[in-house]
Amino acid sequence: MKMRRIMAMLLAGAMCVGAMAGCGSTGGSSASGQSGGAAASSGKKLSGKIAFIISNKDEYQSALDQGVKAAGMAKGIEVTSVDCASDMDRQIDQVKAEVANGAAALIVLVADDTRADEIIEAAGDTPVVFVNRIPQDTKLIDEKHPYVGSNEDESGVFQGEMLAEALKKEKKDSVNYLMLQGTAGLLHTTKRSEGVLKALKDAGITATEVVPAIDCGYDRTTAMNKILELKANGTDLSKIDCLLCNNDAMALGGIEGLRQCDVDISKVKVVGVDGTGAGLQAITDGTMTATVFQNAVGQASASLQAAINLATGEKLTKDISYDTDKNNKGIIWIPFEKVTPDNVSDYF
Repeated sequence: MKMRRIMAMLLAGAMCVGAMAGCGSTGGSSASGQSGGAAASSGKKLSGKIAFIISNKDEYQSALDQGVKAAGMAKGIEVTSVDCASDMDRQIDQVKAEVANGAAALIVLVADDTRADEIIEAAGDTPVVFVNRIPQDTKLIDEKHPYVGSNEDESGVFQGEMLAEALKKEKKDSVNYLMLQGTAGLLHTTKRSEGVLKALKDAGITATEVVPAIDCGYDRTTAMNKILELKANGTDLSKIDCLLCNNDAMALGGIEGLRQCDVDISKVKVVGVDGTGAGLQAITDGTMTATVFQNAVGQASASLQAAINLATGEKLTKDISYDTDKNNKGIIWIPFEKVTPDNVSDYF
């Protein structure tokens, strides 16, 4: 059962719980299922709300936000969220504010993965669960400060493997690519970029860079505009037969930019990461070749349960079905999944 079906079930369950409790949304950034201290699965009381502090509410992070709130409402737990607009200093201030306001636990999608230690320091004794974006210093992660997310050692590799398979079906052994990258310096930007090229090389595909990789900050509009700038600066875009993109948003922006430059998109392979609704639709429509599904519902529900467990003194992994890392039990892995035209219908 994939993202949309699971999200629908969570939302439906949340609405039922909200109706029975006589409580609904407390505002655009809050969801609540019961008044007072909500019961965790163990029967212990959770004293206070769970606060989700988001880096930047793009399409994928918005899906995470919805998932955490829906899971919270289904459990009768108040969840609030705040978007920090990718501002790390603002995020640290928000952590301090939530602690001062009595949050029982924090879920944090860290804006700068090199500064996760500052989040932990700002939180003090309040439990912190990192989600989606793993701190670069993995020594910070333990069963008191866990990480819930997908293994970025796999995302770019999966992209390259799917792309190589698509090329080989067409009897091709080379590709001329443009890489649209996320924010420079973030760990998942580096791993996705390196992984896709390594996988192509391992598959015997010669990958030639048409122009140097472009930092588009994981943003769709930025990706489109960067393509238009290349055209305005005299770049021959007809040489590009592949877009390697660190996420679906940039893939879609790149496609739109090439279209506006009169490039025949049907001749361009495009791969992304996330498996957003728009990305899945693009695969269905034939404008994207493949994506790597990042399970927003899985990350949302597991991070919320981890936060509840820490706040109520339970074992970290209680009621969480996903595996922990073999070397660090504070890491809970939500598997990436390959999505191609052959299986995209499974994700609707």
